[in-house]
Amino acid sequence: MTRLITLCALLTVTAFVADAKARPEIMGVALSMSREAAQARLKTIGRLEREEPKRQEVWAVNDPRVSHILVGYDADYRVRYVTAIARAGGPRIRYQEVVDITHAQRSNYQGNYKFTLEARRKQLAYVTIAHGRDPQYLESYSVKRVDPKEKEID
Repeated sequence: MTRLITLCALLTVTAFVADAKARPEIMGVALSMSREAAQARLKTIGRLEREEPKRQEVWAVNDPRVSHILVGYDADYRVRYVTAIARAGGPRIRYQEVVDITHAQRSNYQGNYKFTLEARRKQLAYVTIAHGRDPQYLESYSVKRVDPKEKEID
C-alpha cells in the first residue's frame, strides 16, 4: 500500500513538473494569479515558511521532488514569478522536464548550467529558467513574467 501511495505521488509530481514546459506555472501557482488564489493553492501542498521583503514568500511544500516554492508578487499582489527548489536527496528533476532544452538558450559558467527560454501564452510573455551544477539535473527552476513596463525588484 505504501508503495502504491508513493507511486501515485510521484506520478502527480511528474505531471506537474512535465506540464511546466507548456504553461507559465509551477505546481498550480500561475503567473498573474492573485495572491489570495496563490496562497490558497500553496496551503493545499505546504505551509508558509516566511515572508521576505519586496513582496516575496517562501513556502515549504510536501513533495518528494521539490522542497520549497518561492513566490514574488507585483505591486498589485499578482504572481510575478514562481521558483521551485529541488529537494536535496529526493528524486532528481532533469532540465528537459521543465524547459525545452532544444530551443532554450544554454550557458555554462564555471560549472553552473542554465537553460533560459522565453515564451508567450495569449497576452502573457514569460521566461522559464532552470539551473544547477549538474549537467543533467537541476537545482531550481522558475517561471517569470516579462513586462517591459514593470520595474524589476528582485
